[in-house]
Amino acid sequence: MDMRVSVNKVISGTMLIIGTTIGAGILGIPLLTARAGFWPAVMITVLVWVFMVCTGLLYLESTLWMHQDANILSMTKRFLGRWGRLISGGVYLFLYYCLLVAYFAVGAPIFGDFLSAIFRFGLGQAGNCVAFALVFGGVVAFGLKIIDRVNYILVIGKFLAFAALIGAAMPQVEPARLAPQNWSQILFAAPVLFSAFGYHNVIPSLTSYFNRNVRVLRLSILLGTGIPLVIYILWQWLIIGAVPPGAIQTAMEQGLPATAALESLTGMAWIIQAGRYFAFFAVITSMLGVAFSMVDFLGDGFNMSRTGSKRLLLTFLTFLPPFLFTIWDPTIFVTAIGFAGGFGEAFLNGLLPVALVWVGRYRHRLEGEPQLPGNRWLLGALFGCGVLVMIIQLIFTIQQ
Repeated sequence: MDMRVSVNKVISGTMLIIGTTIGAGILGIPLLTARAGFWPAVMITVLVWVFMVCTGLLYLESTLWMHQDANILSMTKRFLGRWGRLISGGVYLFLYYCLLVAYFAVGAPIFGDFLSAIFRFGLGQAGNCVAFALVFGGVVAFGLKIIDRVNYILVIGKFLAFAALIGAAMPQVEPARLAPQNWSQILFAAPVLFSAFGYHNVIPSLTSYFNRNVRVLRLSILLGTGIPLVIYILWQWLIIGAVPPGAIQTAMEQGLPATAALESLTGMAWIIQAGRYFAFFAVITSMLGVAFSMVDFLGDGFNMSRTGSKRLLLTFLTFLPPFLFTIWDPTIFVTAIGFAGGFGEAFLNGLLPVALVWVGRYRHRLEGEPQLPGNRWLLGALFGCGVLVMIIQLIFTIQQ
């Protein structure tokens, strides 16, 4: 009985991490990695995955030192002091509001098209955003158990749509398009990959949800990021190998996701529809993970309960800013996802977990099993990689 419950928890945790990880980032990955070529893209994807698994385990270690329901604000206040709390809180808001903006920019128009097909009339840009916020904000407002169930269904739908895309477009893959290698461009793909592998924000919530079951949490992290790794590599193989470089560049310049470039490859209506469903499922599952972690973050910051009318208020505060930004600039997808990965993800999911564990292990001398074995040299190397990604994003932003 206990084994079955543990397996169910691992599946649930894995699905929540997969849902959070495979989001808007996957729609932007090939737009940048195509510049370098497929094999350089595989290498940087694997390296970023290893880095994000390491820092995720560090984040879990620091979370386990805290009290139940603690979030980033409580953690940074304890280990990094008042200024560390203020800086980390500010970056957290910046990062996850950027991601929510990206989700709104991609998800609301697709959701609006679905509604138009059902009700036979269009809502317009603002109406799509309102409907999108009301429906999925309502899911978040009901709490993690409802999010878990909805996410499970959507992740299954996402896998089915992805399998349909792979099967349909596979004959279009040309080995000649996979051969070019431009290694000088590969580092510029790191920021968006950081965003694509971002799941750390759900670790405090999952730690509480699973009653601090370390074995379940570790397996959920490894499986919940390992499956997206395989999917990301297959996705880049498909887009880079099947879509002409000019179509990829056009999608990037117009602020469109990679599925838009894939749609230009064929006039078959069902393939186009599968691409839109995949984009939609990817956005929604990731948005649900980001949104419920944002509710917990705001609740921690305002010292508010995450239930009842207070949860409703926290959900409103979570969804209002991305709604307004998307109304202001509906083509903001690529910009938002790039800034989120290059600056926010590198700091919060790279530098911050290293700093928290460094202080906890070597200054506070806290006891507990290390979730990531290693000494100061490993932590220093991880910290340096995070700084490098922030520098790369700065250079990329200046060049644009």
